[in-house]
Amino acid sequence: MKQKRDMYEMHKYWGKKPSSNLGALVREYSNEGDTVLDPFSGYGVFCCEAYILGRNVISNDLNPAANFINIQLFERNVDLEKVQSQWAEIKKKFSPFVEKWFECNFNGEPVVLTSVLRNKNNIPLKAKCRQINEKKSKEIEISISDAQKFLEYENNQIINDWYPDVLLIENSRISAQKEMTVASLFTKRTLACHARLLSLIEKYSSGKEMELLKLAFTANLANCSKLVPPIKSRGDMAPGAWMTGFYTGETYIENNVLDYYENRLKKAINGKKEYLQFFSKDGDLFSAEKEISSSTYKVTNNDAKKLDLENESIDYVFADPPYGEAVPYFEQSVIWNSWLKCKPDYINEIVISDSKTRGKRNSNFENDINAAFSEIRRVLKKNKYFSLTYHSLSGHEWSAITNACVKNGFELHKFEWLVQKSFTPRQINRIQSIKGDVLITFRNLPKIPRFEEVSNEKLSEILVDKIYEWLLIKSLDTNQIFLKVMEMIFKERIVSSPFDLLGILLNNFAFTDDQYWKIYDKPKLQAIR
Repeated sequence: MKQKRDMYEMHKYWGKKPSSNLGALVREYSNEGDTVLDPFSGYGVFCCEAYILGRNVISNDLNPAANFINIQLFERNVDLEKVQSQWAEIKKKFSPFVEKWFECNFNGEPVVLTSVLRNKNNIPLKAKCRQINEKKSKEIEISISDAQKFLEYENNQIINDWYPDVLLIENSRISAQKEMTVASLFTKRTLACHARLLSLIEKYSSGKEMELLKLAFTANLANCSKLVPPIKSRGDMAPGAWMTGFYTGETYIENNVLDYYENRLKKAINGKKEYLQFFSKDGDLFSAEKEISSSTYKVTNNDAKKLDLENESIDYVFADPPYGEAVPYFEQSVIWNSWLKCKPDYINEIVISDSKTRGKRNSNFENDINAAFSEIRRVLKKNKYFSLTYHSLSGHEWSAITNACVKNGFELHKFEWLVQKSFTPRQINRIQSIKGDVLITFRNLPKIPRFEEVSNEKLSEILVDKIYEWLLIKSLDTNQIFLKVMEMIFKERIVSSPFDLLGILLNNFAFTDDQYWKIYDKPKLQAIR
């Protein structure tokens, strides 16, 4: 589902939740003038919705890239006409440089390249191009001789502008191989163009306007890297999108940096225009809400395990906690942080990482999540509400989050499905997995009630029996079973070691072609150990 608001399309940061859902939460669990917190703010959608609705917001994230995006999202003192005039000046300087890289002579015809299909050895195979001073493009095959000239020109150039050459953290799960650097994610052509563009932005712009230009710059980096795969079902030159990781396939698409940057800048400007309308009495959106000039926002870069906040100072908390090993945010954000010259705090990141050098495994994740939820309990006022969303069926991730909720005295109030903007690759590829995110809201109890610690074997036995009872009544899809299991665990206040719900389902029940679970017969427990 596409985000309806342009202000949430200014950057490609992951995990954005639908703004309409978040706005409804703000209205339900807080009042105007209340202070709300998102300790894992990411792009900042929740806090932005709360700010627009007249709440005082604290948008916190340990990732510098997320903080940078948040600051640009919330900024009101930016002159968009000045942004456009600064860009016009920069473009005059940048266009001749790009022309040297992206104007070629193929088959005796001078053309401007808009995109190039290259193989894993960086050899150009095909291109989309247009004649100079024309907009209409066409697709051409690149001959061996033209490919040689293309590569010869590229290889003979020297990049004089600064660019980051930071090493990636080696992690096979996201295809970050040994000795790979940020620079290696780009061709020499796109690396040179990005380096020159950044240098021109820093030279010919300033203030808040420069920061918005840089926002568009970072949003454009993956678009013009080796990480753009072709969607072969649509044709060799049909561009896909960078999802997660640093995998480069048999072929990739190299895009024209100027063309794609202008598109990203347009999105950034449109997003800011929409945002600023909320603060203008002449704006179409202003009439929908009361004036919010008195509300405040704060963007903080604290470790979620050690929030710099007073006890019981928050009226409502929303959290979309880290996705365990599904998205190693800091490792992947290197493509943005390095160009911004930011140094992430990798030590305190809450994550499960396959990187052998980081030591971020399952036990670390459980301890860190518990510490973060303990902080939420400390800063949230008693009997106030805390909403969280997550989707993982991984035993370690799920148990870490559910255990932290139970141990820290959060009482289940309500749960539902939150429709998200897009599914993760894991959700798309597994038909038995849950689709979308579950949204759970808790009340912060004055005292932490007793909870029951249950062994993995015992809980697996309980779940098989419970699921069997439910399926006797009717077949259920994975989402429905997931919700029922969570309701049982939270209401009975069960703390357990990690278990694999999907594994329990696969080992004990039948999955039909119409994607429902049903009973074979009375199952025998096959506990997941």
